[in-house]
This record gives sequence, C-alpha cells and structure tokens, in this order.
Amino acid sequence: MSEDRVQRIAEKAFLGTEFLTWLWFRSQRDEGRFDLPEEAGGPCRVWIDDRLALDAWVAEGAQADTFKGGSPAGSPEAHAALRLGKKASEARLRIERGDQEWFCTLKGRTLDLSSIKLPAVLSKADDDRFYDRMNLLEALDDLITALYHQFLELRLAKGWAAELEEIRGWVGRPIDV
Repeated sequence: MSEDRVQRIAEKAFLGTEFLTWLWFRSQRDEGRFDLPEEAGGPCRVWIDDRLALDAWVAEGAQADTFKGGSPAGSPEAHAALRLGKKASEARLRIERGDQEWFCTLKGRTLDLSSIKLPAVLSKADDDRFYDRMNLLEALDDLITALYHQFLELRLAKGWAAELEEIRGWVGRPIDV
C-alpha cells in the first residue's frame, strides 16, 4: 500500500468514531431501529451491548474510558465522557434482523470487526454448516456496510446539520465535528 493511501486512510479515521457515536445516538433515540434497504436485509435493530470504549483524539495514547457490563451506553459515566469531548472508539454491538441475532465488536478508527458471534446454524452436515456460517458472516458484513452507508449519506448531506444538533442535545454539549 502506498504511503499516500495510508495517509489518506489515517486522515479519514475520524469517520469511524463518528459512525460509532452516531450508532449509539440513533440506537438510543430510535430504540435500536434502523431502516435499511432490502438488498442489505431490510430493517434491523442495533444496540451497544456490554462494552463501550471512548477516548480522546487530541494525542495518541491519551486516556481512554472503557465501560463494561450491563448497559454501558446508558450509563451517566459514558455520557460524561462524551461531554468531556471523548469519542466512541470501540463498541460491542448487538444486531437483530428478524429472528437472527449477531454480536460483534466494532473498532471505530479502522472499522475492524472482532469477537463475532453468529446466529445459530441449524444445518447438521458439516459442509452445510460451513456455508450457512459464511452466509451469516456475509449478512453481518452487509448490515454493517449498509449502516455505514446510511451514516455517510446523512453525514455528507445538508440534513447533517439538524442531526448534529440532535446529537449535541443528546450529549448535552457542543461536539466539534
């Protein structure tokens, strides 16, 4: 990968943390409901599950806050970290679509997924189980991609100003974006 490309990726890393913060906001405002296009699987529900990390962007290695257990997204401490200017850097997500449920950890700066838990696979044969699991991984990728596209479309549109005002009200202080 060229040095120029690496630099461009690093310059846009803030979008991942904005995306995580927006997911957090929208999941609380809309009770987790997201209307996605049918090609991405249609409507789904997304929540911050049992882990949420926030950190400051001012300097590499700045203090980070990690909230675990229960419902960290609803904790006063997590909202206080937002008010202090920290941004969501990592979150454990729970995504539901129909009767299927995925869990994964999403890292804001890179949009990497880890600790993925797929919905139960009902197939008995090993070959079928493998293909079912691959289809479920692809479905998770489609869901995350569709959510990110929804965020980017809004982020790049004139409607972002109104959304940002709502987010600021939710946080309780101005956010520099």
